[in-house]
Amino acid sequence: MKIINVIRMLVMPFACIFAFADANATSMCMNSDIVSIILDPSIGPTDYTYNASAFTWSVTAPYGNLSGIATCNTTSGSWATAYPQYNFDAGTTTGVYCWCKMLRPVRSAWVCSGAYSSTSDCASICAFNCGDRVRINGGFRGGVFGSAGN
Repeated sequence: MKIINVIRMLVMPFACIFAFADANATSMCMNSDIVSIILDPSIGPTDYTYNASAFTWSVTAPYGNLSGIATCNTTSGSWATAYPQYNFDAGTTTGVYCWCKMLRPVRSAWVCSGAYSSTSDCASICAFNCGDRVRINGGFRGGVFGSAGN
């Protein structure tokens, strides 16, 4: 595998040079196994699903499918704010604060989704709200997308 990567590193600069020489060629060179997805918080997804008991959510957007996890714990936070320093376990039901995290196509930081009146309310609604807020709220999407890679 290392030899293949070395060959790629040696060949790619020349492939890009030849591509730029052609007037109809693309202006970007990348390996064929790399996918680029633009996560634009101003473009809302069209649909979502969730699984309350598994604490999972997913949305369908023009730029692809996104999915993530949810959790309820005792740590409070500001709504739609990403906290890269937190490393929660998914699916906990120990508190009233709902947290959302995107896993695909890229991981985000945990983003605060709000507080509920009881741990049982949080557990039953948290995954629903994560998917729904990513779908309908650009500010919330901004918190999730803006922390992608954390």
